[in-house]
Amino acid sequence: MPALTSSHTDIETQLRSLCEKPNSQFSEAVSLFHRAVDSSLLPSGSTCNFLIDALTKSKNFDLAFLVYSKMTQVGVSPSFISLSGLIECFLSIRKPEFAIGVLGLMVKRGYRVNVFGVNLILKGLCQNNKVGKAVVLFREVGRNCVSLDIFSYNVVINGLCKAKKLKEAGKKPDVVTYNTLLVGLCTDGQVDEAMKLLKLMLKDENFVEPDVTIFNSLIQGFYKEGFLDGAVEVYHMMVERGISGSMVTYNFLIGGYLKAGIIDDALELWKHVLNLGFAPNSTTYSIMINGFCKMHMLSFAKGLFSKMKACGLSPMVIDYNTLMASLCKEGSLGQARGLFQELRNATHGPDVVSFTTIIDGALKAGDFQSAKELLMDMLQMGLAPDYMTFSTLISRLSKLGQLDEAKSVFEKMIASGFTPDTFVYDSLLKGFASKGKTKEIIDLLHQMADKGLVLDSEIISTILTCLCDMSEDLDVMEILPNFSFADAKIDLQKCSIK
Repeated sequence: MPALTSSHTDIETQLRSLCEKPNSQFSEAVSLFHRAVDSSLLPSGSTCNFLIDALTKSKNFDLAFLVYSKMTQVGVSPSFISLSGLIECFLSIRKPEFAIGVLGLMVKRGYRVNVFGVNLILKGLCQNNKVGKAVVLFREVGRNCVSLDIFSYNVVINGLCKAKKLKEAGKKPDVVTYNTLLVGLCTDGQVDEAMKLLKLMLKDENFVEPDVTIFNSLIQGFYKEGFLDGAVEVYHMMVERGISGSMVTYNFLIGGYLKAGIIDDALELWKHVLNLGFAPNSTTYSIMINGFCKMHMLSFAKGLFSKMKACGLSPMVIDYNTLMASLCKEGSLGQARGLFQELRNATHGPDVVSFTTIIDGALKAGDFQSAKELLMDMLQMGLAPDYMTFSTLISRLSKLGQLDEAKSVFEKMIASGFTPDTFVYDSLLKGFASKGKTKEIIDLLHQMADKGLVLDSEIISTILTCLCDMSEDLDVMEILPNFSFADAKIDLQKCSIK
């Protein structure tokens, strides 16, 4: 047995030495630790945590528990590594519930829980037939910003597969359990894995019978990933089991068809919904209005908008914005303004997108005064311009030759914390070039270079045009700053400047 000295340093050296490989003497190390503590020669926190780490790595779990208990009794805080080791200890002795307690202690002490530790506990719970507690932990850590990975899902799914054997004991996982897993898998884009789980549930009678919520979760997952065929396949599986679906089901499918440009199937499904006796909701109309607007079928979209109101449903701001944007694009500014005025009289009122859309339409039509008045109205309502507002104003004002106004908006954009992109700079360059503003062009080019703006092919073309139109007295190579290039370079050979 090692002799106990009066020096903290000597004790810590001995403790670390006793844990060194290949001649580790862990029992002696723990004995020395206890005698040191009892003699008021408490080792440092780092040495205590080192000892626990060494004991857990060497699978001396009982000794690790003894050291942990002693060190916490005398006020030494366990490190993240020590607590991680403690989790491993509890899992090794088939006490995964205690491991959950340690996980809670980690959170309480401000440590960031990682997915590796969570997966170990999930696996331990499932291996010890505590799938219910695994699912509860699965839900809780997901809510607390721990990003679960595919291993997390697989562990719980495998646990559920084994849990079907517990049916006779009344411990069969319920619909909520499976839906939690399916939603999690779909949220993470693991729709193929979610589909495997659904097929497993349908194939084995020991599994819980899927309900419309479970089918909808998977349909939504395929829809968000852009896999319309997968969503339709799940829908047919649902119908084959005698489940007609809900409006949520049909909203996703109709949206998917319209997004894919399959109008006939979308309208056929719409008729089917009505024949089933379902009442399309606001979401249904919003999806269809948006879909038809994107396909430039504005008459259909306007008809649905009118039908929506006739059915007693109040269009949302996004519905007004979608229609106004389409009307402005086709040059029907009068109709767009009528909708905007209707929106102003509605309970919810216009938002920044609404104002930006109608301001853009006014400027496109050359109505500078109306645009200014709309901008003032927007500010008076307490709505702050967003990136799109600034970008739209700069583009339109530059095209109208209102360069002082455009430059003022540009400066306000930067002062508001927004970083202009190549589109904004391209708009200004074209505006300055149209008025022969050589100095402004040169200043703007240097500002772009100072900001580290990466040039794309479109703005390079604009810069070349600006340079080629400059006076031959200017040395272009001297005034042109150094830029970063996305996929092209400025080639002065393309213009006549020498």
